[in-house]
Amino acid sequence: MHHHSKSTQNRTAIITGSGRGIGKETAVMLANKVENIVLCSRTKDEIDDVVNEIREINNHVNVLGQSCDISISSQVDTLIRAAVDRFGSESIDILVNNAGVAFDKKLVDTSEYEWDQTIDTNLKGAFLTTKAVLPHMIRRKSGTILNVNSGAGKTGFSGLSSYCASKFGLAGLAESLSLEVNMYSIRVMTIFLGQVATKMWQDYNYDYFEKNKDNMLGPKSVAAKIVEMIVDLKKYKNGNSIEMYYP
Repeated sequence: MHHHSKSTQNRTAIITGSGRGIGKETAVMLANKVENIVLCSRTKDEIDDVVNEIREINNHVNVLGQSCDISISSQVDTLIRAAVDRFGSESIDILVNNAGVAFDKKLVDTSEYEWDQTIDTNLKGAFLTTKAVLPHMIRRKSGTILNVNSGAGKTGFSGLSSYCASKFGLAGLAESLSLEVNMYSIRVMTIFLGQVATKMWQDYNYDYFEKNKDNMLGPKSVAAKIVEMIVDLKKYKNGNSIEMYYP
């Protein structure tokens, strides 16, 4: 635990896809645990709303919100540079890779564009954000990288081939990375989720969502579990993953 002594005064948490859904609820909850919060999504309006909401609830936390397409390395670098400039490179301690997209398409009907969107956001995006924060965590000899994954990262589903490919890939990425960073007291962890009542699901299959949303996981309970994994250093170790499929 000694390596966390300098971290308790000034920690910066970066949450991708935090304009709504799981990312937003995680940011709102993490704001009570850390000094600085960095929010990003592709939609500037959503981010501005969440920034204002967090500031209203919690005036102790510093919030930085920026629109960022995490599949574009120059935008990721700009985001992390903004966080470092504002909060200091030593402070970057938490990354939640949450941003995700999904298309309801059989493989034969999936366009190259839809494939690229899915892989670039869900997998390449996590690679780029992780790569950008890692040098800071390595220097600090502490940090937590938590990847939001899915049951579709363990099991194939019809109509979800591109999403499953991205999420299986994300699981492999996390497993390998955990071995590379163990010596620096950095934790890489994964939460595998079932269906969560968010706009992503609504966009994916509106009729199914309307029928089944009450039986889906709530984004707030998912966020609570994510925050627990981040803050409980004794219980959740590097390489750990948990599964949360049903409410």
